[in-house]
Amino acid sequence: MSNKPSKDGFNFGNVGGNVSIEAGGDVVAGDKTTTTTITTGFKQEQDKQEFIQQLEELRKQLRQVKSEIEDAEGIDEDEKDAIVMEVMQQVKALKTAKDEASLLPAQQEPSQEKREAIEAPLNAVNSIVSKVSAVFDKAADIGGKVRNINNLLPILLTARHLFGLP
Repeated sequence: MSNKPSKDGFNFGNVGGNVSIEAGGDVVAGDKTTTTTITTGFKQEQDKQEFIQQLEELRKQLRQVKSEIEDAEGIDEDEKDAIVMEVMQQVKALKTAKDEASLLPAQQEPSQEKREAIEAPLNAVNSIVSKVSAVFDKAADIGGKVRNINNLLPILLTARHLFGLP
């Protein structure tokens, strides 16, 4: 064995007894590799930017749905007003989610509070889609005129995937 000192790590020559090693952290043989798995949040900056674009597209589509509801005939005005108000609240909630997402660093798990602030508006889009579909189902004569509601689901699924949600 060489008597040259090593650049790093532990070197033991001929030991005539026991060797004991204590450390304040990990003692590893070879290179230590740490892997962090992000289950929610953004795996990379590109995912974050695409997520923000998807939220903006959802907001745009919801505004279009709002206009189509307002222009639709054969639907009770009070029912229209209620669903239009819900759609606009959802547009605002998605803006808040977008703002929260823009502040999150990539490759880092968000806090539970931040995750919920982003996830809740995404979950609410499903509810809006169901309500709007039900309203238009009631007015059979306009069923084919409103198509934008169907555009929301693929955008929603992409956004959920980018943030790591099922």
